[in-house]
Amino acid sequence: MSTAERVNERFPRFYRNWDRESVIALLLRSISEQLDEAESGITDLMQAHWIDTARGEDLEKVGALIETKRIPEETDEHFRMRLKRAVDDFKGGGTVPVILGQISQLLGDKSKDIEIIENPQVEDSAEFSLISNDSWNLGSNSIEDEQPTISLIVEDKGEVSNPQITNVETGQSITFEGKLKTGEQLVIKQGSASLGAKDVTKDLSTKDVPKLPRKVTMWKYSEALLERIGVFDSGMFDEHTFAIGGPTVKVRFEWTKRPPATFIVQIKEKTLRDSGISESYLERVVNTIKAAGIDAIIKVME
Repeated sequence: MSTAERVNERFPRFYRNWDRESVIALLLRSISEQLDEAESGITDLMQAHWIDTARGEDLEKVGALIETKRIPEETDEHFRMRLKRAVDDFKGGGTVPVILGQISQLLGDKSKDIEIIENPQVEDSAEFSLISNDSWNLGSNSIEDEQPTISLIVEDKGEVSNPQITNVETGQSITFEGKLKTGEQLVIKQGSASLGAKDVTKDLSTKDVPKLPRKVTMWKYSEALLERIGVFDSGMFDEHTFAIGGPTVKVRFEWTKRPPATFIVQIKEKTLRDSGISESYLERVVNTIKAAGIDAIIKVME
């Protein structure tokens, strides 16, 4: 029932308010329209302050109160879902439960199809072109010390004898007691070594490959000739060999690391497709939740 109808019911009939063309009826309708408009304005104002009913700019103003901005091209529906999780964000920060809960709600409570892996295992490598007595700095970039596989290839014409890899700071080293010729590849793993297809484990000074420490440390490459190499102005010509230059050796480290401050969000492709949410949008959502300085990787699984 409209406001005009409710007011009309309270008037005696002799006022002729029932006659739509009478002065009293026209006056009542005009007043009732103003009352309806005022009531509608108050209702809209109230709804603009509620997450469930606010729309457009009003919803963005609600988000500003809790420091949450709309992602470009984000719909009111998705933005509204994120705002409802804002309290959890403030309570728990960018923790795994908060991130999992936010994504699950966006996808329609599909938490069983979502997995978050902290410090995931990823492959890494580093390569250096060296001559005897060269040094370099390297760390595992992992939350742990890691066991690398080390390979050596002589790039120039020639050969090297007894190549040795040493971690200068930890004192760990490993030596291949033999010769490595141009084009040959020596691969040293924990407990074994191969030169091409040949097993040369017995020619290692130790089966324990030096570990890559978490922190960056100095490493050194040397050969058997090093002990007899002289340094000009200090060496003796009858006791040292003054090398002009040896062949360049490519030394490659390969290892599996667990990078710090990193997590992977794994989600099933069908779940993401059914939700109508794009991978890029999901990535932007996660980036708004995670703590600063944390790397987030979205991985869609079959």
